[in-house]
Amino acid sequence: MKISLLQQMYKDVLAGTLLPKESYYYTSFLNLRVGQSQERDELCDLPSTDGSIRSHQDTVVPTADDVSSNLANMNFSFCPREVMLLQLTLIKMLVAKAESQETEFSTRQKYCEILLLLKETKIDSKLVCLLSSSDQLLSHMASKSLASLVYFQLKEENAVNVTWLTFTLKSLLEFPMHTQVAECLWTLTAVIKDVMHDKMLTKPGILKLLAPLDAVLEGFYNSILQHHFDSQLYSLPFSEAANNLVSFIDVLEALLASRTQLELPLRCQRVLFLKVTYVLNLINSSTHYFIKKKFIMLLKKCVLYKSQEDAVSGSQFLQNPYLKEDMLALSNAVLQVVNSTWLNEIPLGEKASYFGSSEALSGDDSQSGSDQTVLRALSLAVLKALEFKCQNSATEAEIKGNILFLVLFIKQ
Repeated sequence: MKISLLQQMYKDVLAGTLLPKESYYYTSFLNLRVGQSQERDELCDLPSTDGSIRSHQDTVVPTADDVSSNLANMNFSFCPREVMLLQLTLIKMLVAKAESQETEFSTRQKYCEILLLLKETKIDSKLVCLLSSSDQLLSHMASKSLASLVYFQLKEENAVNVTWLTFTLKSLLEFPMHTQVAECLWTLTAVIKDVMHDKMLTKPGILKLLAPLDAVLEGFYNSILQHHFDSQLYSLPFSEAANNLVSFIDVLEALLASRTQLELPLRCQRVLFLKVTYVLNLINSSTHYFIKKKFIMLLKKCVLYKSQEDAVSGSQFLQNPYLKEDMLALSNAVLQVVNSTWLNEIPLGEKASYFGSSEALSGDDSQSGSDQTVLRALSLAVLKALEFKCQNSATEAEIKGNILFLVLFIKQ
């Protein structure tokens, strides 16, 4: 066998054509050759999804050892890294084609059978091992492939992948003792987005996916955001600490979007509202400006969440006590820090922001050196918090106090 066979499989799957040979034949191409040093890593000592694999045809399905032997005999003309990247790409493509209604039914069945047979090769454990690879491209592709398989199993078998779930719980619980958590967060974000894009799976899928992680995600929120962010580790754009924070912001955005799918939100979907003070303190720290900006834009999404929730679900806001409680907690926290010197202590970028660029267009006479995108987001966050506070003020005195606050804010 040569690499040309794997390349031909790639072309066939890309075109969405029916693969002519038996499913286990193609499964052998996708069996990752993870190095022995990686297999001995503690991350590889995770349980894989067991269960007998039944073929839809009267054929003998090879064992995992048989499949490994087939792959070992392949005479690759490319380097192992290129082969593995092609395998990872194929896994993700197979899931996409298997779940696409544009793919013919018989072809979808064949692709699904290949993916189910991959469980015999302990593919999930091998992908988890690759997440910790020093090769960033391999790690990134492994994350995408693993997320696709978790989504596929949730859709086809109505079950959360045990290996992925164990790895995620382990990574989040051991932070900050073990600081390498970004890869775990990448995969979690990708899985949530995949489930959100599937209209048939969204509501039950989100609940089944997040319920086992609910308490752990809240604990991780407390752990990662309670640091003193004046350390140089957080001021460097490419440090591990900064990478963890950026990856966690993506998770928080995904959790915020997923909240519209559940009538009773989980605690991990509410924690950003109820404990927004942690985010406000981080924005006011010496953390790298890019991280601050991402958190400020996330804060803006939070204050606009009420209108988003109403538009998506059509529910009446007053009939959603959790959302009202959460918006009130967020508004109180924002107004409390604004009432101090919080706004004055937030440094803005040196250049104004323009559509698609940080450079001014020719003929633009603007002399502003501040980041207008961030300035607008901060202003909107304060004004929306004040609006909600006024709408929920119980007495005339409270309303007058809020109006006075608005006047003072405008003068700033």
